[in-house]
Amino acid sequence: GNLLTVAVMTRPGMRSSTNTYLTALALSDIFSLLFTWALTFEHYPDNKGQEYFWYWRYWGCMHWLHDAFMGISVWLTAAFTFERYIAVCHPLRGRVFCTESRARRFILCIYVLCLLLTSTTPFEWSVEVKDGVVCKKMTPLGLDAMYRTVFYWGWATLFVFVPLIVISIFNTFLIEAVHRSKRQRSGLTQQVEPRDCANSSRQRQENKITTTLIAVVILFIICQTPAAVMLVVYIFYDPDKNTPSGAIMLGLGNIFNFLTTVNASSNFLLYCVMSDKYRRTLLLTFCPCLATRHQRSHTFTSYYASHHNSSVRFNSPIMLVVYIFYDPDKNTPS
Repeated sequence: GNLLTVAVMTRPGMRSSTNTYLTALALSDIFSLLFTWALTFEHYPDNKGQEYFWYWRYWGCMHWLHDAFMGISVWLTAAFTFERYIAVCHPLRGRVFCTESRARRFILCIYVLCLLLTSTTPFEWSVEVKDGVVCKKMTPLGLDAMYRTVFYWGWATLFVFVPLIVISIFNTFLIEAVHRSKRQRSGLTQQVEPRDCANSSRQRQENKITTTLIAVVILFIICQTPAAVMLVVYIFYDPDKNTPSGAIMLGLGNIFNFLTTVNASSNFLLYCVMSDKYRRTLLLTFCPCLATRHQRSHTFTSYYASHHNSSVRFNSPIMLVVYIFYDPDKNTPS
């Protein structure tokens, strides 16, 4: 699903600041899922033989990249939530702020910072071979109490509390913007000018897009919060795995980690269900014979793009803008 999202979002007609964020999110989710899958091999039986040495040799690096890409996904979600808030509640600033070039710079910063902030993880572990058996053990750095406290509290703060608070606050503003828009539209009289009709149509499209993106963020919060809480619990309470309490914690951890995996692979389904533009582009890209009936369908582009060459054509967690309808054959506003 994420590979299809990357293919769709990078189509020439889909380029926008929002879709730039979505492409980066899909890529980070792909790598996160890839390293999650790779790390599951440590639970396989009979995997400590010397022939598996290179797997264990790079186990710490895989753990680092897994954590880094998880953090990247979290901060990308926070970034385009904030960007969408700017576009909705401060449209004049949005014309300057919500551009593809600025989005690419933010994405690059997020990738670099998340990789650097978690770069000590591989040095927490070392590997040695004893009697033909590969043994993984913690290094003095990994056992250092001060390091563990600083690292885990830093992780909880930078990758859990702060981004979740940012996402929750600005998503609440977006929900309020949708309700306010609906109230304003319901107050329109039956006799309206053509321009008012066009504005109403644009507003309906905005609300539809925002509803989709709110659903994406809500799914993110539901799937990520339990694992975040478990991380904090482990800071204060880490029982032995051989005890009943340890078994319960291990089971809950596996369930909550599964939820984060579901979140990393589910955005594609939300786009397909709730975005006509995404479905149409997906069909045109991979099944053009099935997309014939969509050729005359309406599409839309960003009001900001028409003035600042930064198009936003839906499919986005998190970037609400004003849209005008296009006639695909004439390529002029209709």
